[in-house]
Amino acid sequence: MKKFLVLLAVCFFAVGAQAKTAKNLIWVIGDGMGPSAVGFFMEAVRNGNNPAFPDKVSNLEKFINRSDTGLYFNNTKGSIVSDSACAATQMATGQFSLPDYIGQDYSGLNVKTIMEEAKERGMSVGVVTDVYVTDATPAAFLSHARSRKMKYDIARQMVASGADVIMGGGLKYFTQGENKKLLKEAKKQGYTIVKNKKQLAGAKGKKILGLFADEAMPFYVEKALHPNTPTLKDMAVAALKVLSENPKGFILMVEAGKIDWALHENDAGASYYEMLTLDETLPLLTAFADKNEDTLVYLNADHETGAPAFNYRHLDEAQVQHKNAQGEMLYGGHTDYIDYKQYDKLLLQTRVLYYVNEDFKKLPAAQQTPQKFQEMLVKGLGYHVDFSDLENPTDYAAVKKLINEQKGLAWATGTHTSGMLLGIAYGDYDGFTGVYHNTDLKNKFSAALGWTELSDTDED
Repeated sequence: MKKFLVLLAVCFFAVGAQAKTAKNLIWVIGDGMGPSAVGFFMEAVRNGNNPAFPDKVSNLEKFINRSDTGLYFNNTKGSIVSDSACAATQMATGQFSLPDYIGQDYSGLNVKTIMEEAKERGMSVGVVTDVYVTDATPAAFLSHARSRKMKYDIARQMVASGADVIMGGGLKYFTQGENKKLLKEAKKQGYTIVKNKKQLAGAKGKKILGLFADEAMPFYVEKALHPNTPTLKDMAVAALKVLSENPKGFILMVEAGKIDWALHENDAGASYYEMLTLDETLPLLTAFADKNEDTLVYLNADHETGAPAFNYRHLDEAQVQHKNAQGEMLYGGHTDYIDYKQYDKLLLQTRVLYYVNEDFKKLPAAQQTPQKFQEMLVKGLGYHVDFSDLENPTDYAAVKKLINEQKGLAWATGTHTSGMLLGIAYGDYDGFTGVYHNTDLKNKFSAALGWTELSDTDED
């Protein structure tokens, strides 16, 4: 009897320890969203006065608190720093690649992506992005090319891929040059084609191709200027509606692509809003996973861009007097540790600084005065800026640097870094804590989906 009970206990333990498997994978990629950007946004919500967060806690923070979090490297075969094409390729294929490559390993051979394998297994697949659908990240899941710049070729491959959902910008790559008839071909392939928010809301059919801008979709900070353009959340809602009809499950990749673009520009307000559009989308995805418990939601970045952070600074006497006149508190005499008002300033911005500069350059030469430039910048920022220290008041790079300096905001770079990244798994699936490499992700997802067993190197 004792032996029987021991055997029963062993069997029970084995069953209980069996890894949970998922039917669906929702893979969320914040392009350029390194730990600094994550921390910057969550701190802004905690310490700012955004009425959207009465409890001072972002959805991103709540997501992390309910998830398993790991750290991972993203170096390539031949370089320490990655680009979006190589990073997405390595994640989607599990193979080392090179910068600029799409769906190819470092030797230039096409490699099967996780979405291509999912289609072979009868699952539905989709990509959603707020840049253009032929951009590096979505392209690496549905196509193969020696260069990310081959956007017209990538567009044809995406239509031919059989993907059930393709949404974002990039209409021109489906309607110009050798692709003039590509939308007709897409209709033959069963796609319902939509081009604005209203059409998306009313879209029917088993396959949707949404192209909502000629190139990239608008920045979220400028959403008021584009009321008929769907948000990242709008597109995710529509995608889930289509993909969830498949009883065999689905894989959906949702990219907040403009986080990277704003960080490249060292534009704090724009980057805050791009993080916000991701933050607003997360509750929809977790609600779906809570209702459908066989769904894994995974959030990560492809690489880090910019690496913003506030830093204290030493002020001269004139600057101290200016601070005192504004009623801002200083500590340590001439040392400015930066007050929380800077977070609230982010909420006031309504334009991307780069676009303000572009609009200025389009003015007649007689109107391109320092006063006009400053007027346009202040309107876009939503608050006053002291331009008196500028030698050239119309030098965009110098103006941008000044704006950040007056915020007390430092940027490590205007490009990518090699910094480690966060991988956050929602849904109680094995293999996503600890330290790993982005080439491990395909294997981890394959195991979570029950396609393969988790290898020893991927175990926590």
